[in-house]
Amino acid sequence: MSEIVRKTVPIDAIRIDGGTQSRLKINVETISDYAEKMEGGEEFPPVVAFFDGKDMWLGDGFHRYHAIKKLGKASIRADVHSGTVRDAILYSKSANAKHGLQMSREDKWNNVLDMVTDFEWGEWSNREIARHCDVSHPFVQKVRDSLVKKTEEEKPKTGNVTTKKSSPAEPKLVEPPPVPAAEVSKFQDTIDFLLKENEELTDKLASGGSDDPEFTTKTINELRDENKQLKIEVKSLTISRDQFQTENAQLIKQVNFLTKKLKKP
Repeated sequence: MSEIVRKTVPIDAIRIDGGTQSRLKINVETISDYAEKMEGGEEFPPVVAFFDGKDMWLGDGFHRYHAIKKLGKASIRADVHSGTVRDAILYSKSANAKHGLQMSREDKWNNVLDMVTDFEWGEWSNREIARHCDVSHPFVQKVRDSLVKKTEEEKPKTGNVTTKKSSPAEPKLVEPPPVPAAEVSKFQDTIDFLLKENEELTDKLASGGSDDPEFTTKTINELRDENKQLKIEVKSLTISRDQFQTENAQLIKQVNFLTKKLKKP
């Protein structure tokens, strides 16, 4: 088990776009309820996040996270583990077994389905998955059986014609209410002013001790422009990398699942 560090972190430093939300939808009423209680001074447990050396992924506490955002607060208390986005996803499957808003049957089914079709977790026994997802092992077997049944239904029945039953409608995700822009940006002007002032002071210190202040100032500005451009390019590459990793993980899951199907008589 990795070391856990409890600390206050910037709310915007935590990522929630890595598939670590284990519920099919966010409960808007719960967000509002938490926000009211927080405003009234009630203490809530820290959220749980996993830090991979670059990004911090939320593993537990999505309703608390959105309640903090709704209140326009800039930071949140978190128990931070060392780990990857997959560690956060795995943790989220069992996060609400003992606290918080309990998982619905649909949430539990979806969590078990994610695990049994995963290239790694799908190799776990029914009892291991059941313990982790807080369900019974017959429930896990029922999910596995549903996959076999679906495969049988999709097999060609006559000639080369494949008959498929229509898939159930995808569950609609309920987005949390938007945070007013004024609340989000009320500290931004101050931050921008301080950053600009810091840059100007740094430039003065650098050029003041130079034999050629004009040349030094020009060089600093050129380097700063180049640094901004590099940051834009790095951000673009990071987004592309994250998309590739997500697509690659999904492809691995599909290949593993299809391989298992082909092995069955």
